Order: sequence, then C-alpha cells, then structure tokens
Amino acid sequence: MRLWLAGESNDTGAELLQSKPGAEHKRASLRWLLSLIVLLCPLAKQRLFAQQPVVDSDSPSQNKTVVAVRTTLPIQIDGDLSEAAWQELSPATRFVQAEPYEGEAATERTEVKVLYDDENLYIGVYCYDDDPDGIMTNSLRRDFPPAQADAFEVILDTFRDARNGFLFITNPQGAKRDVQVSNEGRTQNVDWDTVWDVRSQVNGDGWSAEMVIPFKSLSFDEKQGGQLWGINFSRRIRRKNEIAYWTPVPRRYNISRVSLAGTLTGLEGIRRGGGWKVKPFGIAGVRKLSLRDSVEEEIDGGVDAKYSVTPGLTLDLTLNTDFSQVEVDEQQINLTRFPLFFPEKREFFLENSGVFQLGDIPFERGPARTNETQLFFSRRIGLSEDREPVSILGGARLSGQLGKFSLGLLNMQTQDADDGTPGSNFAVTRVKRDILANSDIGAIVVNRQGSERGDFNRTFGVDANLRFWQNLTINGYLAKTQTDGLSGRDLARKVTGQWRDNLLRFQVVYSETQENFNPEVGFTPRPGVETRFIRSRIELRPRPPRNPIIREFQPHMIIRYYMDENNRTITKQGHYAIQVDLHNGSSFEVFYAPEFDRLDRPFEIRPGIVIPVGDYKFDAWNLQLGSDPSKRLFGTLNFAKGNFYSGKRTSLTATGTFRPNYRFSVENRYRLNDVELQEGSFTTHLVRSRINYYFSTRMFLSAFLQYNSDRNLISSNIRFNFIHRPLSDLFVVYNEDRDVSGAGRTDRAFTVKYTHLISF
Repeated sequence: MRLWLAGESNDTGAELLQSKPGAEHKRASLRWLLSLIVLLCPLAKQRLFAQQPVVDSDSPSQNKTVVAVRTTLPIQIDGDLSEAAWQELSPATRFVQAEPYEGEAATERTEVKVLYDDENLYIGVYCYDDDPDGIMTNSLRRDFPPAQADAFEVILDTFRDARNGFLFITNPQGAKRDVQVSNEGRTQNVDWDTVWDVRSQVNGDGWSAEMVIPFKSLSFDEKQGGQLWGINFSRRIRRKNEIAYWTPVPRRYNISRVSLAGTLTGLEGIRRGGGWKVKPFGIAGVRKLSLRDSVEEEIDGGVDAKYSVTPGLTLDLTLNTDFSQVEVDEQQINLTRFPLFFPEKREFFLENSGVFQLGDIPFERGPARTNETQLFFSRRIGLSEDREPVSILGGARLSGQLGKFSLGLLNMQTQDADDGTPGSNFAVTRVKRDILANSDIGAIVVNRQGSERGDFNRTFGVDANLRFWQNLTINGYLAKTQTDGLSGRDLARKVTGQWRDNLLRFQVVYSETQENFNPEVGFTPRPGVETRFIRSRIELRPRPPRNPIIREFQPHMIIRYYMDENNRTITKQGHYAIQVDLHNGSSFEVFYAPEFDRLDRPFEIRPGIVIPVGDYKFDAWNLQLGSDPSKRLFGTLNFAKGNFYSGKRTSLTATGTFRPNYRFSVENRYRLNDVELQEGSFTTHLVRSRINYYFSTRMFLSAFLQYNSDRNLISSNIRFNFIHRPLSDLFVVYNEDRDVSGAGRTDRAFTVKYTHLISF
C-alpha cells in the first residue's frame, strides 16, 4: 500500500504550465532517471550476467510430466500419506526456486503424488523440512493470505489452453484457498468457491497434506478419452521467504502463468457429471434505529441455482438475490474532488466477475481499481446512489468457455425503490475470442432499461489484449455510451503497453474520456469531465549478489497527467522513489511526490471550507516502512508531510497486526490527515480494527470495528460463521452504527443467516 500526498509551494507554476506544460517536471524526471541508470547499471550487470542462473521460460525442455494413477483403494483424507495407494507412486520432485535465487534447486525437498478414481482427483504432498519447528501457519480462515506463511499450491489447466486454470492452496494446518484464474493471471477471482477438501499435518521431518477435488467441481472436455491437463505446483517456505515451483516460473510471475505449466497425464474415462446445485438462503433479524424507535423485524429468503450447460459453460439463476447482509464496507475519507470506489461484496455477482472485465491495466488490478474506467460494475445493480439497497427480483447469468470463446451473459431485474424510483432491467453481453498464442479480442454491451419512457443507458465497447513473447503486452479498448438527453462527446478510448522482465518494468497508458461518456452501470473516476490521461512508469529491480540482508532494490518513477480537451494540464502527479526489499519480507521506501492541480471551480473540501479557483503546485516527501510479516507482531508505517493547496498537510498511516498463533489475530489500521489551509483547518481520523478467532477451518468468530471522524460514527460488525457443510454457512451477526456527534442516534441490527447447498 502506498500513500499519495501532495502539498502546495509558494509559486503556483501556472505561467510555466501555460507556456511549456510539464517542462520543469520532465527535466527533473530525466535527471532522476539518468542518475539512477548511472548508479545502478554496474550492479545490475553484475547481478544479471555474473551471478544468477535465469529460467529460460520459453524452452520446451522445462516442460515436465506427472502421471495420475487410478486407484480402487479407499483414500482417507487426513494428511497422512502412509496408505498403500500413495506408497506405490513415483513422486514429482526437483522443485526450482523463483525466490530468492531464480533457477537454483529448492533448499528443501518436496514430493507430490496424484491419484484419481471415478469421482475425485487426489493430490498428496510431503514438504520435507530440516527445521520443522520453523514451519509457519498464519491463519485457518477460508481464502487465507498465503504469502505470510508456509503454503502449497496446485494449479490445474483442465482445458490445456495455456490461459485459464483452477488454483488450490493450503497450509500446514489445512486451511483452504481457491482461485479461478483467467488469462494467465490478468484476472484472479479469489471469491470463486467450489467443493473440495484438504487435511494437513505437521510431522517430525516436515508437513504433509492430502487434497480431494471432485471432478464435478472442475470444468473439462469429457469428450476426450484420455485427458491431458496442464499442472504446476508451488511451495512457499516462509522463514526463508523462498518460493519454488515444480515447473520453473520466472520470479516476475507466479503460478498463474499456466503457459509454463507441466503436463498431467493418465486420466482415463473420467466424467464431470451433470445435475443442479441449488443454494437457498434464509434471513431473520431485528433492527432498532434508536431508543425511541420501534423494533423492525426482518424475515427474508431467496435461492441461487447453478447448472452446467456444457463442460465450460455454467448457468446461474437467482431469485430475490442475496444482499450480503453479513458484510460491511470499509469506510473511507475523501480529500479529493472525485467519487470513491467501494468493491462488490454480493456472492452472486462475485463469481465469474472477471468474465465481464473489459481491457486491462497492469499494476492496477483488484477491487479498488479507482484509477480506471470500468464499463460494467455490478455494484450499480440493486444499490441506489446513496448506497441504499434496492431489492432485486431475480436474474440469470450464463458464463464460461466455449471453445476459443469466453462468454458472459447477465440479466437482472430490480423492484421499485422505497422512494418511488421505478425498477430497471440490467443486461450485459460480453464475448471474447482467443487469438494467437495468448491474446484475445472481444466486445461488451451493457444496457439499463427503466420502466419509464426514455429512461435508459447503454454502453458499447470493444477491446484487444495482445501478448508477445513473455514480456510485452499491449491492450486497449474503444467504448461509447447512449443516454437520454446527452448527445455527442460520449466516447472513451484507451491503450496500454507494458514491458516486464526481471530487471526492467516499463509501462505507458493513454486514455481519453469525453464529457458525455456516461456508463451508468459502470464506474469512471472523473465523471462529467472531458479528460485525457497519460501514465508512465519505469522501474528497475536489480539484486545484489548473495547479500545476506538485501534481496532487491526497486527504484521507480511514476508520472500521471490529466488534461482537458484543449490539452490544458488539469492534474499532474509524480512519484520518484527508491524501495529496498529485505530477505525477511521487510521493506522501506522513500519517495518524493510533486503534484499540480488546476481548479476551474471552487472545491468544497469540507463543509464551510472552500478552496477557490486557481492553480496549485504541490510537493511532499514520504517515508514508508514495513516489518517482517511472518512475525507475531508486525506492521507498516507511512508518514508524509508537505504543502496542500493554500496550506499544508501532514498524513500518517499506521498498521499493526498481533498474531500469537494461527487461531487468533488482531489487525489495526489508523489514518490521520491534519490539514491547515488559509480557508480553514481540519483533522480527520479513520480507525479500523479486526479481531479474529478461528476455532477450526470451519468455524470463525470475528469483530470489525471502525471509527470515522468525518461521519462522527463508530460502527461494529461482529460475526460468527460456521461452515456446516461444503459451501453452506450459518452466520450470526450483530451490526451497530453509533453516532458520537452528540445526536445520540444508534442503529442496531441482529441477523441470523443460513445457506444450504443441495446437489442433485
């Protein structure tokens, strides 16, 4: 996480920007870059050409094969590999490091074996370790963070298309994480969940795990008599901060690079099976807004259903769609003129969400993609502008793979809102076609149709994602919207190019968004404003040879320009940094962040505090520190100080996690902004605290507490979760929003939610 800060210096820089836009900034950038190259080239040359063996990722000799053996013996999933069925197999071994010393043999032996029967795929792994007391586990929760502890991963490319896969991860205590990988990691859907199981155990010479993955939980072409799947394994040894792969993967990538995977053979006569999966849910609760208000009772329910139309296409149906009443948003404080982005949390929309993504921005993926336009953003469905829920009657989604095509069809219908706003129908069509070795082209149509005449909004887009060799990617899109009452100037376009190897990473982004471009079922960071955006990033990653402390230097430079239709600079941001990563996972970074912002209209940054029209030139210094995340107590500190519009700003962000064992953790985050302007001063505080206790891999208790000084609000979300069977949950939740401004208003809600997956 990086904190972006800026402040104002005494001169506005308006004359300079009008006569030679960005000239001073460009000269400073060039001097910085030339100095950096002079300083680091000898070190980079020594590292690349004298010391490190590098994986030749395009070499066919790197491809390995593992054979799955059919068994008729019963397999007990307990993490113990002493059964006869396992003992008869030859293991996959000879793992190769990606971190810290790419291309060298892994420091600890890992053995993986694969079995199968008519219904399941079994994967057994034994992770030998010469220091079993150093084996680390950080969590038991579903979708645990694997980077902070020992972990084992397996990815299955079941269609052998070298693009997509299913990723399964576990740790020494049998926690589960599953991820749907698309386009070699450009899209990674952590919210994808399927039925599988795993058990692990720690032994005197390491740890072992057994995974069972039902064939009905995967997608593959049943018409093939003998299956050939792509497969790769990865092991993380946290105390050494080491990552090793069975089939070598360059350190700049991860296991989602399925084009580098090995081959799984031996699968004969397997069937995925058909049938329906139906998941009804029921909710019962009470809500009380204040001491004077009466208690409101809530009883609700709905159902989701899933059917495999083809081996690669899945039909999902929903009735009275679940609004994820057990989840809450992480609060944010906005010091900008532009809208905030809150990610989707509803289960129905999270699954297969990557299918509907158009375009791509490397380095800026994930739920908080606030710097890019999204033509489809599912959170717009069933939520009003003030984030109040609007009931969804139901809908359907057809998504998945059909040969060389990726397909996503979605249709949802909302009810009339409580304020009288009529319901709308939302329809999305997304199609992509695989081309070349690992590229694709596609199109999307998004339509919102209201019940009243003229109440509609439509978005059309085409995109291309091209990859050449293993290092160069080029992608972009062209989009247009149609809105009643808006005509012309409704286009958006974008192109991105990126080069990425072990030493150099370089990226250039150019986009244009016209003033009437209005994706009502999407997201744009600067709505209603004609904007031309240029982003460039250059980053070097040299490594000192066999340094016992420092793993990698990361000097980098990022420049962003926002211009209007007349190429007049509106916003300019710089980031000139040096980051140092240590072998234990600690890091520190120092960066200088100059910024220019032109206000064509007054900006009310806080009630009663209005920044007048004018040109403002900022600069700020930032220090960011991060400690070893494998320790019981660790955290980060980000401090920034600089000018800000007509005054100054000091910002502090601190996080701290206390994790005495894998069952209990406390995670705290505090953010302070102290702003002193000529127009007025203010201070904001944002506090978040998560307390988690894991009884087992199926039972959790958590508390999420937040304080937002902007809203004078303390919010609490206390949740008990019991997974009573695969993908079936019981939630008991208490939510409270307490006004601390003196008004005394408190919103309390107690909710019980039950879900139950039925397969037939």
